[in-house]
Amino acid sequence: MIQRGRFEDALANLFAIFQERGVAYALMGGLAVAAWGAPRATEDIDLLADLSPSQELDAALRLRSRSGPEIDVVCATRAWEREMLSRSIRLRLPQGLEIPVVAIEDLIVLKLIAGGPADLSDVADLLQRVGPLPELEKRATARGVLELLRQVRASSGD
Repeated sequence: MIQRGRFEDALANLFAIFQERGVAYALMGGLAVAAWGAPRATEDIDLLADLSPSQELDAALRLRSRSGPEIDVVCATRAWEREMLSRSIRLRLPQGLEIPVVAIEDLIVLKLIAGGPADLSDVADLLQRVGPLPELEKRATARGVLELLRQVRASSGD
């Protein structure tokens, strides 16, 4: 699990880079799962950001994360990824930071797209913790993961 100081320092440094450049961003991945209330240990920070891949970004991430946790930035290059950013919600993380986090429906869809065993376990856990999500099936259909969503629901009794 990420140590509190390293986690906070890495996020603060990365957010400073994005804020300096006016870049929209949102947390996704294991930390977003935790932000939505499902306890989750993770060793990295996963972000969706409205920017283009560049050598400058790669260098900044290496410099900022040298002594901290691994940082993975997914560049929002598609319209649907930018839509996810526009729907992000500010949440307080268990560590006390308040940051933009992808909406829970979008997080579930991203986890379904990734499709690994831990991702599908996260989906099942999130589905058990939340109430109805009226937009979820529409978003899952748009990304081609509706059948997988139904399989996870069936296997978890949701």
